[in-house]
Amino acid sequence: MKHTAIQNLPVSERPYEKAHRYGVSILTDAELLAVILRSGTREKTSVELARDVLSISDSFPGLLGLYHARGPELTAIGGIGPVKALELLCIAELAKRMARLTRTHGRPMRKAKDVAAYFMEELRSLETEHFYVVMFDAAGNLIRYEEVFRGTVNSAPASPREVLRLALLYDAASMILLHNHPSGDPTPSLSDHDATLHFREASEWIGIPLLDHIIIGDQTYVSYAESGLLNEAVSDNRKTTSRKESNHVSKSDRN
Repeated sequence: MKHTAIQNLPVSERPYEKAHRYGVSILTDAELLAVILRSGTREKTSVELARDVLSISDSFPGLLGLYHARGPELTAIGGIGPVKALELLCIAELAKRMARLTRTHGRPMRKAKDVAAYFMEELRSLETEHFYVVMFDAAGNLIRYEEVFRGTVNSAPASPREVLRLALLYDAASMILLHNHPSGDPTPSLSDHDATLHFREASEWIGIPLLDHIIIGDQTYVSYAESGLLNEAVSDNRKTTSRKESNHVSKSDRN
């Protein structure tokens, strides 16, 4: 296939000219990246090079692949050197941070969908489970969030100790647990149920209520509070505890 230099393309097909004439929103993903890359190679235009970047991942095609890209993977593409690779990684990181800042920053998060939207872009692209505690003041304003555990593709080892320490350290009035499912399916697992109950009980001991446990999937989420699972877990546990105490009393009476 014959290579055509970018300057030899019609003006209507040149990313810079299109952006100046019609605005950047009209550019394709490849054309947007081409503007960032600035130049191609002798064999490829900057747009063709950008398409190679967008094809870097079979599992995560397109721009989402940049979230998963590593420096060596990018520099393995002909025409992408260390500087361009670093620029692309910085763009991906900026996209994550901008998405976070433009969603409900500085305002109360009163619904699970607000919290899920705030973290969606950051968590939906991760390849392993990441477990966060999100802390709020008495007015429901976001104080701080911290990643407290990072697990395998199937699980995040959860222990209340670090979560409770952070909640006390930042004087949180309430908190929400949040983690992602790399599969993209946010359906809670049995271990999710157990962890939720474990944290709910621990939070009650220190007087900082656990308001929710939100599981992030791919553009979707499950909220324990919205679905009623949070109260069901506590109710089931109290019934189990009551039965154990009753059995213990019965055995004592028999003795």
